[in-house]
Amino acid sequence: MLYPVSSTALERVNLNLPAIARTRLRSLAKAANRPEGAYARELLLAALDREETAHLRRRIEAARTPARRERDRAIALGLERLRG
Repeated sequence: MLYPVSSTALERVNLNLPAIARTRLRSLAKAANRPEGAYARELLLAALDREETAHLRRRIEAARTPARRERDRAIALGLERLRG
């Protein structure tokens, strides 16, 4: 998901990192030729997207019934047989 980034849309976050994480962040930002803060923001937003997706998948999996799981298994087995 893309987030609009403008000075009016940003909120400050004070984040303490272990020294090694800060060193890694600086190194990655330098390699990407991006300012450290902007690179950190992109990493955080990407991580939020991944976590939200993972949370949704866990909720969907928890809501599946045993009958639905069995049906999905049968479909997967059928596809594997078709593919050889």
